[in-house]
Amino acid sequence: MNARSTHPDIVDARTPLSERFFRSPLYPLRNAALPTLVALSIAHILTDLLPGLVSFAAGQVVWASIILYAMESLRRTADGYADPPEITMYGDYAPAITMLVLQKLGYTALYIALMPHPMAWLVLLAFIVLLPVIATALAFEDSLLGALHPARWGRAIYVFGPAYLLPVFVGLLEYLSYIGYIVAGSWLGHALWFTLVIYLCLLQFHLLGVLIHKHHEELGHQPDADVLSAASGRNEDDDLLRDVAELIADNEHGTAESLLRDRLRERHPTASLFEAHRNLLRQRGDRDALLRYAQSHLALLLNEDQVRPALRLATECIHLDPNFMPDQPESAARLADAAAAQGMTQLALKLARGYPNRWPRDGRAPYYGLLAARLLAERMGQAAEAGVLANKLLQAFGDRPERAEIEAFLHAHDLHPNRGGATA
Repeated sequence: MNARSTHPDIVDARTPLSERFFRSPLYPLRNAALPTLVALSIAHILTDLLPGLVSFAAGQVVWASIILYAMESLRRTADGYADPPEITMYGDYAPAITMLVLQKLGYTALYIALMPHPMAWLVLLAFIVLLPVIATALAFEDSLLGALHPARWGRAIYVFGPAYLLPVFVGLLEYLSYIGYIVAGSWLGHALWFTLVIYLCLLQFHLLGVLIHKHHEELGHQPDADVLSAASGRNEDDDLLRDVAELIADNEHGTAESLLRDRLRERHPTASLFEAHRNLLRQRGDRDALLRYAQSHLALLLNEDQVRPALRLATECIHLDPNFMPDQPESAARLADAAAAQGMTQLALKLARGYPNRWPRDGRAPYYGLLAARLLAERMGQAAEAGVLANKLLQAFGDRPERAEIEAFLHAHDLHPNRGGATA
């Protein structure tokens, strides 16, 4: 269920990709997708019973229907809906036909590659890698020529990042399944392999929709589900915050805190909920709870690229507990870098200095220890203390590649190892 909406058919774009990918294999088997898959498989089987060109033409109609439904699934997923489309509402057949032609060219390359022919393998690889991103462009681009522009494909692949390899891999499985369909010797074998081809096609397009939904802001796409949620007032977090405000106004702080605490235990709470909960904890003066919930709050803020609020929260936590550190090294590293870049020297020093103590075996421990030494020497004028810290780093990480960098720092500040040790 969406973390922001009570509508069961709407997915929160902030849901981790790992979680959505884990659920994706069931998508072609859910609701309307399953009977559609079965109906298209039966329709294709029936086309094999028709004579000659009639069979071929009917088969292409079935293929076009498969792609049409897959593209509608892609669009619906990208718009933030969890369930497959009931019926195909997409009225422009041109993109689906274009995709069908491109897919047939890919299958032609597959036929030639099976002979084998070296160039055909390269062409086939290009089809496997590029067809998924071409499908995303065809599904949303008004201009057919614009959808087929390589610059659009490159930008989308860059935005998707390594996660794009998953739909590419599913496409590879689809081609391998098509080989099984070709070589199957029985009627049942043909039917089963072709059903698998349809399943993988729907799965691949759904995964592409997931990627678009996740990165809709970078791609300039406005999910319809977000508009629906806002228009219908079905934003459960906003409703909850209104309820909490009313309870606080009625001096029922305990009930308000209980409601927020229960919601925070669920998946994908929002930053506004954490902040409302922190305000109640501040009023109650519960230092331990403030520090405990801050860890999840920090992780959420960083996951949403809200770096400045995360820095403010980390500063507040260090005021509560001078030994406070984020519970994940990635969070500590990102906060230390951001604090140093934004001139928050004290916060950067706390985080960088605490990093090698908290995670001494981490590969970045020497780097952040040295960052702390640099902050001491270059921003705070505490060269002697920086030398002591750098010498400790030499002792702890002398066998690491960063040894030379630490020694260079000592020499640059006239803090040679022996003299640095003497100064301490």
